[in-house]
Amino acid sequence: MVQVEIMRVNNKDYVIMKEVVENDISFVFLSNLEDPNDMMIRKSTPKDPNHYVPLDNEEEYQLASLLLFQSL
Repeated sequence: MVQVEIMRVNNKDYVIMKEVVENDISFVFLSNLEDPNDMMIRKSTPKDPNHYVPLDNEEEYQLASLLLFQSL
């Protein structure tokens, strides 16, 4: 049995598929447990590294995607 970390977003459970840290910001790649087609990327906040928020813009999305694929 594999242990996974779960993050709750909008009353849905998402499994943390991958986490990458860049410049003291943690990017997490999430997949919905009930619908694997429901995926998202969130980032930690500078004030609270345990609080995750949506990405700010397309540039952050591109960075997070690049980090994900570089570390495969």
